[in-house]
Amino acid sequence: MTLPLLQCRELSCHRPLWREGTSHVRAISTEFSAGCFHAIEGSEGCGKNLLLHLLGLLEQPDSGEIMVGQEIVGELSVTARDTLRQREFGFLLPSCALLPSLSVLENIAFPILKSGRFSDNEQGERTLFALEFCELGQEAETPVGELPQAKQAATALARAIIHQPNILIAESPAAEEILVPLVRRAVDQWGLTVVWGARSGGPACTAADRRLAMAKGQLAIPQ
Repeated sequence: MTLPLLQCRELSCHRPLWREGTSHVRAISTEFSAGCFHAIEGSEGCGKNLLLHLLGLLEQPDSGEIMVGQEIVGELSVTARDTLRQREFGFLLPSCALLPSLSVLENIAFPILKSGRFSDNEQGERTLFALEFCELGQEAETPVGELPQAKQAATALARAIIHQPNILIAESPAAEEILVPLVRRAVDQWGLTVVWGARSGGPACTAADRRLAMAKGQLAIPQ
């Protein structure tokens, strides 16, 4: 049986939106198995993005519990929680948030250079792995601002996995048709655990091992 890598219990949170209204997560309890692709579907305002932020330790819940492996996140100090997030998670966001004047290689390597966690040899090996896995070898020296959107999206994925996280959180990223096959391969080849905020009927839903629907801050398995 595949064990859960990420869990939440009675998770609740309420946050004001930048426009009118409030985003809600209401007493959600669920598990995300290691080495599986999970897709969460839901319309705008359903609370999906807030749930992803909570699961990725980008925000703290109002109540409830999150576990990453054996770690109970609420029992950790701020520093330990940040370290856990940086070690265990990679993120794909709606905007690629790349540095357009830097090359593909420089954008990919930036997170591990900044972290100082890896030796020069490890930095080189991880950068080369991410570059090749995301099929960007020919664009390595190209400034990101000169690339089409699909290649920029692939660069964002390479940057997200360069430290070889166990969990990838994807918040409705652009160019799903390019990213989903690469992420599916990462799940199959090296056991990446994926939690993807998906559009209904989109590529992520088709590729997922498990689909969840979200509405009014709660989760259900689609019929």
